[in-house]
Amino acid sequence: MDDNVEDTLKWLPSIALFGGLEEPTLKRVVAMMGVHHFEPGREVCRQDEAGRSMFLIRSGEVVVCRGSGDHRIKMVRMGSGEFFGEMTLIDVQKRSATVLVEQPALLYSLSNRDLYRLFQEDPPGYVMILQNLCRELSRRLRATNQRLQSLAEEHEDSDRTLIRPAIRPIDL
Repeated sequence: MDDNVEDTLKWLPSIALFGGLEEPTLKRVVAMMGVHHFEPGREVCRQDEAGRSMFLIRSGEVVVCRGSGDHRIKMVRMGSGEFFGEMTLIDVQKRSATVLVEQPALLYSLSNRDLYRLFQEDPPGYVMILQNLCRELSRRLRATNQRLQSLAEEHEDSDRTLIRPAIRPIDL
C-alpha cells in the first residue's frame, strides 16, 4: 500500500464495495492491496486473458472497452472511487473487457487470493464485501437491462430477444 495509509483508510469506506466495514477489516484490506501507477495509453488488463485481481481507481481515468483492434468499442469511462475487474473475484472466466488508461492513474488491486485470505481471517468482513459486490453487480445489471430496453425501443423490435434467442417449443 502507498505511504498515505491513513488517507486511504478514510477514503475507502466511501467506495460502495467497502461500505459498512469495521475499522479492523478496513486496515486488513488496505494492507492487502497492491499499488499500481499507470500512464495514459497503458492497458491495465486485456479482454480474454486470465485475471486474478480487481482494481480500484484512486485517481485518474480509465476506459473499459470490448472487442479488439479497430473494432474496439468504448463501453464506459471510470474515475476515482470506481472499480473494475471484480468478476474475476467471483468466477474463473477470462476477462470480459480491456481496460485502458486515459489519464495518469493510481490504482489499488485486490486479488482472489487476498479475498480468500480475508475469508480465513475475517469472515464477517468477507461477507460484507461479497454483499457489497453483489449489490454493485446487481446495479450494473439493472443499468445494462435499461440500456438494452432503450436499444430495443430505438429499433422498434419487441418481437426478438436481445441477449439470446427465444426458447422455441419442441415439436412432438
